[in-house]
Amino acid sequence: MSLSLSLSLSLLLLLLVALAHAEVINFHTCAGTEEQCSIDEIRVDPCPQALENLACRIRRRRPAHMSFKFTPKFDAEKLEASLNWVKSEAELLPLVTLEKDACKSTSCPVKAGVQHTYAIQVPIESKFPVSTYTIRWALQDPVSSKRCCFNMDIKVVR
Repeated sequence: MSLSLSLSLSLLLLLLVALAHAEVINFHTCAGTEEQCSIDEIRVDPCPQALENLACRIRRRRPAHMSFKFTPKFDAEKLEASLNWVKSEAELLPLVTLEKDACKSTSCPVKAGVQHTYAIQVPIESKFPVSTYTIRWALQDPVSSKRCCFNMDIKVVR
């Protein structure tokens, strides 16, 4: 076995071990999207608080790895990602540093009934105030506006 193949297999194994240790967390599907998409599982690393059904404690200045499995009930050539703080149902504040092209973090095109995984490193900047937040993730087809969407709680800590 060549050195590069051996190294590639080792890196893949490390990634799989890391994802296996990420905690499955509680979430709520966004109202009105249940018929457009099913969110099958959400994992956050690190989040030991998930074992007690508490908000994930996310440290500032350290990235959090997040992944979720979703099964769209629509076809789309591409998806646009958004991450917002849900201040109220009428007021969403976007995380502007998030990569909007979701196809960089999942496979595209997406097909109805086929499960996909979206995985990303989320930068938690030092300017984020220490507090508990409800955040809303969405992956949306820019053509039909159909989307996969969920809310989850996090707690930004020092």
